[in-house]
Amino acid sequence: MGRLGMNMQNTTNKTVEELIARSNRLGADKRNTNFAGGNTSAKGTETDPVTGEDVELLWVKGSGGDLGTLKAENLAVLRLDRLQALKAVYPGVEREDDMVAAFDYCLFGKGGAAPSIDTAMHGLVDAAHVDHLHPDSGIAIATAVDGEALTSKVFGEKVVWVPWRRPGFQLGLDIAALKEANPQAIGTILGGHGITAWGATSEEAEANSLWIIEQAERYIAQNGKAEPFGTRLPGYAALPEAERRAKAAALAPAIRGLASADKPQVATSATTRESWNSSKAPNIPASARWAPPARTTSSAPRSSPSSWTCPPTPASRRAPRA
Repeated sequence: MGRLGMNMQNTTNKTVEELIARSNRLGADKRNTNFAGGNTSAKGTETDPVTGEDVELLWVKGSGGDLGTLKAENLAVLRLDRLQALKAVYPGVEREDDMVAAFDYCLFGKGGAAPSIDTAMHGLVDAAHVDHLHPDSGIAIATAVDGEALTSKVFGEKVVWVPWRRPGFQLGLDIAALKEANPQAIGTILGGHGITAWGATSEEAEANSLWIIEQAERYIAQNGKAEPFGTRLPGYAALPEAERRAKAAALAPAIRGLASADKPQVATSATTRESWNSSKAPNIPASARWAPPARTTSSAPRSSPSSWTCPPTPASRRAPRA
Protein backbone atom coordinates (compact mmCIF):
# COMPACT_ATOMS: atom_id res chain seq x y z
CA MET A 1 0.00 0.00 0.00
CA GLY A 2 2.98 2.28 0.50
CA ARG A 3 3.38 2.69 -3.23
CA LEU A 4 -0.07 4.25 -3.48
CA GLY A 5 1.15 7.22 -1.48
CA MET A 6 3.72 8.17 -4.09
CA ASN A 7 3.29 11.45 -5.94
CA MET A 8 1.95 10.57 -9.38
CA GLN A 9 3.32 13.82 -10.82
CA ASN A 10 6.87 13.52 -9.45
CA THR A 11 8.39 16.96 -9.91
CA THR A 12 11.80 15.76 -8.70
CA ASN A 13 12.18 13.61 -11.81
CA LYS A 14 15.37 14.74 -13.59
CA THR A 15 13.66 14.48 -16.98
CA VAL A 16 10.98 16.91 -15.84
CA GLU A 17 13.52 19.30 -14.34
CA GLU A 18 15.52 19.40 -17.58
CA LEU A 19 12.35 19.90 -19.66
CA ILE A 20 11.20 22.84 -17.54
CA ALA A 21 14.64 24.46 -17.62
CA ARG A 22 14.88 24.08 -21.41
CA SER A 23 11.37 25.41 -21.90
CA ASN A 24 12.03 28.45 -19.71
CA ARG A 25 15.23 29.28 -21.59
CA LEU A 26 13.58 28.97 -24.99
CA GLY A 27 10.50 30.92 -23.93
CA ALA A 28 12.53 33.74 -22.38
CA ASP A 29 13.61 34.96 -25.83
CA LYS A 30 10.60 35.91 -27.94
CA ARG A 31 12.63 35.41 -31.10
CA ASN A 32 12.38 31.71 -30.31
CA THR A 33 8.60 31.63 -30.00
CA ASN A 34 5.68 33.96 -29.39
CA PHE A 35 4.11 34.38 -25.96
CA ALA A 36 2.05 31.29 -25.09
CA GLY A 37 3.09 29.74 -28.41
CA GLY A 38 4.82 26.46 -29.05
CA ASN A 39 5.30 23.44 -26.82
CA THR A 40 8.10 21.18 -25.63
CA SER A 41 8.28 17.59 -24.43
CA ALA A 42 10.44 14.87 -22.97
CA LYS A 43 10.11 11.11 -22.71
CA GLY A 44 11.31 9.10 -19.74
CA THR A 45 10.35 6.52 -17.15
CA GLU A 46 8.53 6.74 -13.84
CA THR A 47 7.38 4.15 -11.35
CA ASP A 48 3.72 3.20 -11.53
CA PRO A 49 2.47 3.66 -7.95
CA VAL A 50 0.00 0.79 -8.34
CA THR A 51 2.21 -1.93 -9.86
CA GLY A 52 5.62 -0.67 -8.79
CA GLU A 53 6.84 -1.20 -12.35
CA ASP A 54 8.57 1.38 -14.53
CA VAL A 55 6.41 2.87 -17.28
CA GLU A 56 7.43 5.05 -20.22
CA LEU A 57 5.88 8.50 -20.04
CA LEU A 58 5.60 11.62 -22.14
CA TRP A 59 5.76 14.98 -20.38
CA VAL A 60 4.51 17.71 -22.71
CA LYS A 61 3.42 21.32 -22.27
CA GLY A 62 -0.34 21.33 -21.99
CA SER A 63 -2.88 23.70 -23.47
CA GLY A 64 -2.38 27.36 -22.70
CA GLY A 65 0.43 28.85 -20.67
CA ASP A 66 3.81 30.15 -21.75
CA LEU A 67 7.11 28.31 -22.16
CA GLY A 68 8.98 31.10 -20.40
CA THR A 69 7.09 30.52 -17.14
CA LEU A 70 6.32 26.79 -17.53
CA LYS A 71 6.08 24.81 -14.29
CA ALA A 72 5.54 21.12 -13.56
CA GLU A 73 1.81 21.60 -13.08
CA ASN A 74 1.57 22.99 -16.63
CA LEU A 75 2.68 19.66 -18.10
CA ALA A 76 0.39 16.94 -19.38
CA VAL A 77 1.72 13.50 -18.41
CA LEU A 78 0.73 10.60 -20.66
CA ARG A 79 1.58 6.91 -20.87
CA LEU A 80 3.58 6.52 -24.03
CA ASP A 81 2.34 2.99 -24.77
CA ARG A 82 -1.29 4.11 -24.78
CA LEU A 83 -0.54 7.18 -26.86
CA GLN A 84 1.31 5.07 -29.42
CA ALA A 85 -1.56 2.56 -29.43
CA LEU A 86 -3.91 5.27 -30.70
CA LYS A 87 -2.35 4.78 -34.12
CA ALA A 88 -4.30 1.54 -34.42
CA VAL A 89 -7.66 3.27 -33.94
CA TYR A 90 -6.98 6.60 -35.65
CA PRO A 91 -10.07 7.17 -37.84
CA GLY A 92 -8.55 9.76 -40.21
CA VAL A 93 -8.20 13.51 -40.57
CA GLU A 94 -11.94 14.08 -40.56
CA ARG A 95 -11.98 12.96 -36.89
CA GLU A 96 -9.00 14.96 -35.59
CA ASP A 97 -11.02 16.55 -32.79
CA ASP A 98 -11.93 13.11 -31.45
CA MET A 99 -8.25 12.30 -31.10
CA VAL A 100 -7.74 15.24 -28.73
CA ALA A 101 -10.47 13.80 -26.51
CA ALA A 102 -8.77 10.39 -26.71
CA PHE A 103 -5.59 11.79 -25.17
CA ASP A 104 -7.45 11.98 -21.86
CA TYR A 105 -7.52 8.16 -21.80
CA CYS A 106 -3.73 8.11 -22.01
CA LEU A 107 -3.09 10.31 -18.98
CA PHE A 108 -0.92 9.04 -16.13
CA GLY A 109 -2.10 9.85 -12.64
CA LYS A 110 -4.10 12.80 -11.35
CA GLY A 111 -3.66 16.50 -11.98
CA GLY A 112 -1.56 18.05 -14.68
CA ALA A 113 -2.59 20.11 -17.67
CA ALA A 114 -5.00 19.14 -20.42
CA PRO A 115 -3.20 17.66 -23.45
CA SER A 116 -3.10 20.01 -26.43
CA ILE A 117 -3.75 19.29 -30.08
CA ASP A 118 0.03 19.13 -30.63
CA THR A 119 0.48 16.16 -28.27
CA ALA A 120 0.74 13.64 -31.12
CA MET A 121 3.60 15.61 -32.68
CA HIS A 122 5.62 14.95 -29.53
CA GLY A 123 4.49 11.44 -28.70
CA LEU A 124 4.73 9.83 -32.13
CA VAL A 125 8.14 11.22 -33.15
CA ASP A 126 10.91 8.77 -32.26
CA ALA A 127 13.02 11.17 -30.21
CA ALA A 128 13.42 11.58 -26.47
CA HIS A 129 13.10 15.38 -26.57
CA VAL A 130 11.03 17.48 -28.99
CA ASP A 131 10.56 21.25 -29.37
CA HIS A 132 7.79 22.85 -31.42
CA LEU A 133 8.28 26.62 -31.72
CA HIS A 134 6.98 29.66 -33.61
CA PRO A 135 10.10 31.78 -34.25
CA ASP A 136 9.79 34.78 -36.55
CA SER A 137 12.68 33.58 -38.70
CA GLY A 138 11.27 30.07 -39.02
CA ILE A 139 7.80 31.35 -39.86
CA ALA A 140 9.31 33.58 -42.54
CA ILE A 141 10.62 30.44 -44.27
CA ALA A 142 7.47 28.44 -43.50
CA THR A 143 5.12 31.01 -45.06
CA ALA A 144 7.25 31.89 -48.09
CA VAL A 145 5.81 31.03 -51.50
CA ASP A 146 8.93 28.97 -52.19
CA GLY A 147 9.20 27.67 -48.63
CA GLU A 148 10.04 24.10 -49.59
CA ALA A 149 12.89 25.17 -51.88
CA LEU A 150 14.11 27.67 -49.28
CA THR A 151 14.17 24.97 -46.62
CA SER A 152 16.55 22.90 -48.71
CA LYS A 153 18.65 25.95 -49.63
CA VAL A 154 18.93 27.33 -46.10
CA PHE A 155 19.31 24.13 -44.09
CA GLY A 156 20.45 21.45 -46.51
CA GLU A 157 19.53 17.91 -45.46
CA LYS A 158 19.46 18.77 -41.76
CA VAL A 159 15.90 20.13 -41.88
CA VAL A 160 12.94 18.61 -43.75
CA TRP A 161 9.95 20.47 -45.20
CA VAL A 162 6.49 19.41 -44.02
CA PRO A 163 3.60 20.66 -46.20
CA TRP A 164 0.87 22.59 -44.41
CA ARG A 165 -1.49 20.44 -42.42
CA ARG A 166 -3.83 21.40 -39.62
CA PRO A 167 -2.21 20.54 -36.25
CA GLY A 168 -3.38 17.18 -35.01
CA PHE A 169 -2.76 13.45 -35.03
CA GLN A 170 -2.07 13.19 -38.76
CA LEU A 171 0.57 15.92 -38.56
CA GLY A 172 2.27 13.91 -35.83
CA LEU A 173 2.23 10.83 -38.06
CA ASP A 174 3.63 12.87 -40.97
CA ILE A 175 6.54 14.24 -38.93
CA ALA A 176 7.31 10.83 -37.45
CA ALA A 177 7.45 9.28 -40.94
CA LEU A 178 9.68 12.06 -42.28
CA LYS A 179 12.08 11.68 -39.36
CA GLU A 180 12.30 7.94 -39.94
CA ALA A 181 12.92 8.46 -43.67
CA ASN A 182 15.54 11.18 -43.01
CA PRO A 183 17.73 9.98 -40.13
CA GLN A 184 20.17 12.84 -40.70
CA ALA A 185 17.49 15.47 -40.01
CA ILE A 186 17.41 17.42 -36.75
CA GLY A 187 14.01 19.00 -37.35
CA THR A 188 11.39 20.29 -39.75
CA ILE A 189 9.95 23.47 -41.16
CA LEU A 190 6.17 23.15 -40.88
CA GLY A 191 4.61 24.85 -43.89
CA GLY A 192 2.62 27.92 -42.86
CA HIS A 193 3.18 27.18 -39.18
CA GLY A 194 6.60 27.06 -37.50
CA ILE A 195 9.40 24.61 -36.70
CA THR A 196 9.93 21.33 -34.89
CA ALA A 197 13.29 20.06 -33.66
CA TRP A 198 14.38 17.04 -31.65
CA GLY A 199 17.32 15.43 -29.91
CA ALA A 200 18.47 12.43 -27.92
CA THR A 201 19.09 14.71 -24.94
CA SER A 202 17.45 17.89 -23.71
CA GLU A 203 20.63 19.82 -24.53
CA GLU A 204 20.71 18.45 -28.07
CA ALA A 205 17.07 19.31 -28.75
CA GLU A 206 17.59 22.87 -27.53
CA ALA A 207 20.77 23.26 -29.57
CA ASN A 208 19.02 21.96 -32.68
CA SER A 209 16.10 24.35 -32.18
CA LEU A 210 18.45 27.31 -31.82
CA TRP A 211 20.50 26.26 -34.83
CA ILE A 212 17.39 26.22 -37.05
CA ILE A 213 16.25 29.61 -35.74
CA GLU A 214 19.64 31.25 -36.06
CA GLN A 215 20.38 29.72 -39.45
CA ALA A 216 17.11 31.18 -40.75
CA GLU A 217 17.98 34.54 -39.17
CA ARG A 218 21.37 34.58 -40.88
CA TYR A 219 19.87 33.77 -44.27
CA ILE A 220 17.23 36.48 -43.94
CA ALA A 221 19.79 39.05 -42.79
CA GLN A 222 22.02 38.26 -45.77
CA ASN A 223 19.30 37.98 -48.41
CA GLY A 224 16.42 40.13 -47.18
CA LYS A 225 15.29 43.12 -49.23
CA ALA A 226 15.68 46.67 -47.97
CA GLU A 227 11.99 47.37 -48.67
CA PRO A 228 10.24 43.98 -48.40
CA PHE A 229 6.80 45.60 -48.47
CA GLY A 230 7.47 47.77 -51.49
CA THR A 231 8.21 51.47 -51.77
CA ARG A 232 6.48 54.00 -49.54
CA LEU A 233 3.36 55.47 -51.09
CA PRO A 234 3.28 59.26 -51.59
CA GLY A 235 1.24 60.94 -48.90
CA TYR A 236 1.53 58.00 -46.50
CA ALA A 237 4.64 59.04 -44.58
CA ALA A 238 4.40 58.51 -40.83
CA LEU A 239 3.07 61.43 -38.82
CA PRO A 240 5.32 63.08 -36.22
CA GLU A 241 5.31 61.19 -32.93
CA ALA A 242 3.43 63.88 -31.01
CA GLU A 243 0.63 63.92 -33.59
CA ARG A 244 0.47 60.10 -33.63
CA ARG A 245 0.10 60.07 -29.86
CA ALA A 246 -2.66 62.68 -29.95
CA LYS A 247 -4.65 60.75 -32.55
CA ALA A 248 -4.08 57.48 -30.70
CA ALA A 249 -5.35 59.04 -27.48
CA ALA A 250 -8.52 60.15 -29.25
CA LEU A 251 -9.11 56.66 -30.61
CA ALA A 252 -8.04 54.80 -27.47
CA PRO A 253 -11.50 54.28 -25.90
CA ALA A 254 -12.76 52.45 -28.99
CA ILE A 255 -9.51 50.61 -29.64
CA ARG A 256 -9.29 49.31 -26.08
CA GLY A 257 -12.62 47.59 -26.46
CA LEU A 258 -11.69 45.98 -29.76
CA ALA A 259 -7.99 45.21 -29.58
CA SER A 260 -7.48 43.73 -26.14
CA ALA A 261 -9.40 42.43 -23.20
CA ASP A 262 -6.48 42.94 -20.81
CA LYS A 263 -4.74 46.24 -21.62
CA PRO A 264 -4.55 48.73 -24.51
CA GLN A 265 -2.27 47.58 -27.29
CA VAL A 266 -1.48 49.99 -30.11
CA ALA A 267 1.53 49.26 -32.33
CA THR A 268 3.44 52.32 -33.52
CA SER A 269 6.81 50.65 -34.11
CA ALA A 270 8.96 51.52 -37.10
CA THR A 271 8.41 48.03 -38.54
CA THR A 272 4.63 48.39 -38.32
CA ARG A 273 4.66 51.82 -39.94
CA GLU A 274 6.94 50.56 -42.72
CA SER A 275 4.62 47.69 -43.60
CA TRP A 276 1.31 49.60 -43.50
CA ASN A 277 2.64 52.67 -45.33
CA SER A 278 3.80 50.57 -48.27
CA SER A 279 2.42 49.80 -51.71
CA LYS A 280 1.84 46.15 -50.81
CA ALA A 281 -0.05 46.91 -47.60
CA PRO A 282 -3.49 45.90 -49.00
CA ASN A 283 -2.17 42.39 -49.67
CA ILE A 284 -0.81 41.78 -46.17
CA PRO A 285 -4.05 40.54 -44.51
CA ALA A 286 -4.83 38.19 -47.38
CA SER A 287 -1.34 36.66 -47.38
CA ALA A 288 -1.02 36.25 -43.61
CA ARG A 289 -1.25 32.68 -42.33
CA TRP A 290 -1.71 31.75 -38.73
CA ALA A 291 -1.65 28.51 -36.76
CA PRO A 292 -4.95 27.49 -35.16
CA PRO A 293 -5.34 28.66 -31.54
CA ALA A 294 -4.30 26.31 -28.77
CA ARG A 295 -6.88 24.19 -27.07
CA THR A 296 -7.92 26.01 -23.91
CA THR A 297 -8.04 24.35 -20.52
CA SER A 298 -11.57 23.99 -19.23
CA SER A 299 -13.17 22.51 -16.14
CA ALA A 300 -16.13 21.35 -18.22
CA PRO A 301 -16.39 17.61 -18.94
CA ARG A 302 -14.53 16.64 -22.08
CA SER A 303 -16.34 14.72 -24.80
CA SER A 304 -15.21 11.18 -25.51
CA PRO A 305 -14.92 9.44 -28.88
CA SER A 306 -18.27 8.08 -29.89
CA SER A 307 -17.71 5.33 -32.43
CA TRP A 308 -14.32 3.75 -31.84
CA THR A 309 -12.56 2.05 -28.97
CA CYS A 310 -9.56 3.32 -27.04
CA PRO A 311 -6.67 0.87 -26.74
CA PRO A 312 -6.30 -1.21 -23.59
CA THR A 313 -3.50 -0.49 -21.15
CA PRO A 314 -0.31 -2.38 -22.24
CA ALA A 315 23.24 38.22 -32.62
CA SER A 316 22.91 41.37 -30.36
CA ARG A 317 19.41 40.83 -29.24
CA ARG A 318 20.33 37.27 -28.29
CA ALA A 319 22.66 36.72 -25.35
CA PRO A 320 25.93 34.94 -26.25
CA ARG A 321 25.77 31.17 -26.01
CA ALA A 322 28.20 29.40 -23.73
